[in-house]
Amino acid sequence: MKKLFLVLTICLTTLASSAIVSTAQADGYNQYNPALTVSSSKSEPYSLNSNVVSAAKPISSEIKAINEYTNKYSNFALGYEMQIYGDMKLDESAMDIRTRFSNQNKTVDIYYDDFSGSGDSYATYKNYGNKSLYSNPYFKVTSSSNVNVDGKNSHIIYYQREKLSKIKNDKNYYACVEIPRSSKEIYTIIVKSSEPVDNFKSLIGTFKFKSKTASVNISEKHNPSQRILGEKAEQFMKDYLSDDSALTFGVFEPTAPYDFAYMKQLETTLGYDFPVIVRYQHMNENFPMNEMLSAKLKNKVVELTMQTTELEGSDRDITFEILNGTYDEYFSQYAKDIKNFDYPVLFRLNNEMNGDWCQYSAYHYGKDADLYNELYRYIFGIFEKNNADNVIFVWNPNERSYPDFSWNHYMAYYPGDEFVDVVGLTGYNNGNYYSGEKWRSFEQIYDPLYQDYDKRFNHPLMITEFASSSFGGNKSFWIDDMFSKISKYPRIKSAVWWSGVDKDSKGNPARIYKIDQDQNVINSIKTGLQKYKK
Repeated sequence: MKKLFLVLTICLTTLASSAIVSTAQADGYNQYNPALTVSSSKSEPYSLNSNVVSAAKPISSEIKAINEYTNKYSNFALGYEMQIYGDMKLDESAMDIRTRFSNQNKTVDIYYDDFSGSGDSYATYKNYGNKSLYSNPYFKVTSSSNVNVDGKNSHIIYYQREKLSKIKNDKNYYACVEIPRSSKEIYTIIVKSSEPVDNFKSLIGTFKFKSKTASVNISEKHNPSQRILGEKAEQFMKDYLSDDSALTFGVFEPTAPYDFAYMKQLETTLGYDFPVIVRYQHMNENFPMNEMLSAKLKNKVVELTMQTTELEGSDRDITFEILNGTYDEYFSQYAKDIKNFDYPVLFRLNNEMNGDWCQYSAYHYGKDADLYNELYRYIFGIFEKNNADNVIFVWNPNERSYPDFSWNHYMAYYPGDEFVDVVGLTGYNNGNYYSGEKWRSFEQIYDPLYQDYDKRFNHPLMITEFASSSFGGNKSFWIDDMFSKISKYPRIKSAVWWSGVDKDSKGNPARIYKIDQDQNVINSIKTGLQKYKK
């Protein structure tokens, strides 16, 4: 359910008052990115994406120098303009999600949401989006009030957290304003700073609504890491995740790899040898060497999913402890162990991060997805330092973002090309056990998801987990249809069925995803798998 809310979130970390109000005239040289140097001449605007837009097509945005300290940024696609500090580097690589300005000490993010056609509004966006700030002990709200921005009654909030020692020049002070263009369209401006934020109201006072006269331009397509993998990991990538690889299926079976008795029975029943299985772990255990060796002996590659909560079912995530160095020894030993394991590992760190059911989501961390990225890159760095070249890093959001706000969009969590080997897709037919959910076909789930990922990523793609519930429709028919449609997505090289059960708050089965739920399901799975046998 896409919540489109015109929210300009400006998270401003630290603002110098002189930058917005100075009237000195000079060419605006951008020391952080000379390519963004702009002329102070009002008659020669600099087009931020003119290199990818034809002359006949209206440009999406432009920037003009007002003086040596200040630029005016105009976004013609999303309908606004605002003054910005002249030394800030611009990032429009995901303009449909966020426009970012940054320098060494601060970041200014501008988000747009349009909730037309959904049940969300400015009120739900403001109330739910800020709710966790008041209940999270890691964050302190220092003030909250209303402010007039271009004639609209807007909400402004200041908050902060402790500095984290493993983040260079940590921006731990925040200011955020939510500006409603209407009850359905919202702009959000979030400023993050290494020092307490001042002069934020002067900055947002330059924000003006404008007509939308162009379309959003997404100019960047992301590429996979250029890491040099070990021989065995490289061979696995070639066999299973290269352009020439045939589609294969994997499975999550809850008892494996601890015990392979049921898995052996399942594979015999289905007539298929699953090359990939899934194992979850939390921070209360070390690298599960014995189980991984058991999988290795059976030629299974494990999609090892680490979630940085204390233990399974815990509501306490330890991102801050990790980024303060408390777990340095743990991860160094973990990296050594996984290296000594000497077999490919699909390492999936903090999956489905764009869902508020995950305690490491930005919803629980001050609307700041950069904290997820810092954690991901930090752990990646420890693995690289220990030459864990058998590890294949799988980055894996959920199909839908909850809440479906732009600051929680999955692309806000992308850690960077050099840190991602494989992009994972996750989308389920949840059925209709819960109010508001509906039965969806495989095609209804994966058509929009695949098209979006295909547009944004050149990485190998795999479905890291998927399944159909049995509430709300015919599960065996769903499976038959899935096998007939999955070839529509040729870049997907592996698809892992999650054979488990989600229960409701009373312990009753709510979503039964079992791959062998009954004979009809078994027959559909078995028949469909036959053409994918190696």
